[in-house]
Amino acid sequence: MSTAVSSRLRSPAGSAGARHERELTTLRASTSSYKSARLESLDAARGAAMLFVCMAHFADSYLYVAGAGVAGADLASVGMLASPTFVAVSGMVTGLLLVTRRKSFPHFRRKLVDRGIFLLLVGHPVLAFMGVLAGTGFYNAYRVGYITDAIAIAIIIGPWLATTLSQRSRLLLASAIFTVDWCAILFWSRGAGTSALARHYLVGLLNPADVGVNFQAFPVIPWVAVYLVGTVIGERVASYYLRERQREGHLLLAKIGLASFSFGATGKVGLMLIRHSVPNFAQAHPNLMILLSSYQKFPPGPIYICLYAGAGLLLVSGVLEAGRRGIQTAVLNQLRQIGQASLFTYIAEFYLYGVLIRRLRLAYTPLWPLLFFISVAVVLAVAVAWNSMEGNRFLTVGLAPFLERNARRRAIRLGEVPVDVHAT
Repeated sequence: MSTAVSSRLRSPAGSAGARHERELTTLRASTSSYKSARLESLDAARGAAMLFVCMAHFADSYLYVAGAGVAGADLASVGMLASPTFVAVSGMVTGLLLVTRRKSFPHFRRKLVDRGIFLLLVGHPVLAFMGVLAGTGFYNAYRVGYITDAIAIAIIIGPWLATTLSQRSRLLLASAIFTVDWCAILFWSRGAGTSALARHYLVGLLNPADVGVNFQAFPVIPWVAVYLVGTVIGERVASYYLRERQREGHLLLAKIGLASFSFGATGKVGLMLIRHSVPNFAQAHPNLMILLSSYQKFPPGPIYICLYAGAGLLLVSGVLEAGRRGIQTAVLNQLRQIGQASLFTYIAEFYLYGVLIRRLRLAYTPLWPLLFFISVAVVLAVAVAWNSMEGNRFLTVGLAPFLERNARRRAIRLGEVPVDVHAT
């Protein structure tokens, strides 16, 4: 996601000379380097998360199709790290910018509102069009709830909540809505039709087929909770950045990741012991066992979130620290390319794996890791091409300029004129 920096100049609104100077300042600022203000290490972390997306989709489109179910299941399990990591990192970016660029944050919020609406109105149909090429039909593919839909809602309302609520309040809110969401999943009486669809997209269904739903969805509410937690983590890390103590910030992130992963791993082991030692209890409470499964992604369960988000935060802390130390710069630079073009890269790999590789129906080979790396190289090449043409500037529905004009009018009425500095 692109970032934006704005500053405010206070002067009498009626001065023509001052107005002219402000316009010149805006013009000079708007022509600043396209990449000058990007958080490069977080881009690399986002690119690393995208590799796990590729793993999951490669397993589904090649290994399972080629009959290598065991290898496919193993790779898909590793790839489950992608979603919670990507959503948490998106929240971290918001929290970090809230602290380090507080004056420009309103501009960033307006950009995210525009990007979120773009994801819903344009991104969703583009992803759904894969159904036409894959032979499943556009309607069936359009009904799917993609992770981009949940992220869209999160980036529309999350930054506003970040500016409105304290860190403690956001953590409590995230915990509350996640808990209430799962109570609704477990105890909400079954219904069909519109009610079932609303629950599927917003809350989540344990067994969609029971209410006539035959497609997957990333329910919005639990993923917004993950995003909110990410904003708090980002603020905590940013507080170290302000004091030029990046290493300690990365260490804090690693500690949070380790604690989360340890909790998830303990829960996973405990669940295994229950299934083995008290099988009657497991059989008598099947929904509870599903809730606590480390593989419960649709909708996301607490053990799944803690286990994989924890591993993802450990990965992110390692990437950030590597960036600080200037090690593995060649690898990090490639990851930054993918992370900077994260949305376009996601769409590209979606079509690469879901359409092209699936249609090729390649025979299984023990050299499949090489095939996977070749596919990643293709994704990287697409990301580099997209970044070279500054493609992220096209990911808009044009709402951000409208919101900026309204903000400028309000500022003028207050005797202030904002000068926007656009960067990504």
